[in-house]
Amino acid sequence: RTPRKLATLLLGSFIVTSMYTVAMAASLQAFGAETALVTVAFVYLAGSAVSAAAPTPGGVGATEAALAAGYTAVGVAPEGAVPAVLLFRLVTFWLPILPGWLAFAWMQRAGKL
Repeated sequence: RTPRKLATLLLGSFIVTSMYTVAMAASLQAFGAETALVTVAFVYLAGSAVSAAAPTPGGVGATEAALAAGYTAVGVAPEGAVPAVLLFRLVTFWLPILPGWLAFAWMQRAGKL
C-alpha cells in the first residue's frame, strides 16, 4: 500500500543479494579463482534458484552442488570452486547460527520473547 515500504523491501533485497555475491566473489578469490563479478552473480543467482527448489532446509547440499557445478561450468577449476563454495556457505549459512541461537536463548531468559 505504501510505495516507501515497497522501495525499502526491494532495496533491502537487492543489498542482501549483492553482498552475498560479493562474499562469493571473495571466497573464489581466496582460492585463486579470478572470475568476473557478473559471472559470479549469474552463477550465484542460478544456484539460489536451485536452493529454493530443494526439499532440504536452507537448500543444504543442493546449494553447494549447484554452485560448485556452476562455477566449474564457467571455467573455475574444481580445486578452487568446491572449497570456495564451502567457505562461502560456512561464512554465510553455518556461522551465523551460533550467535542467533545465543541471542534467542538470552531473549527467552530475559522474558523478551
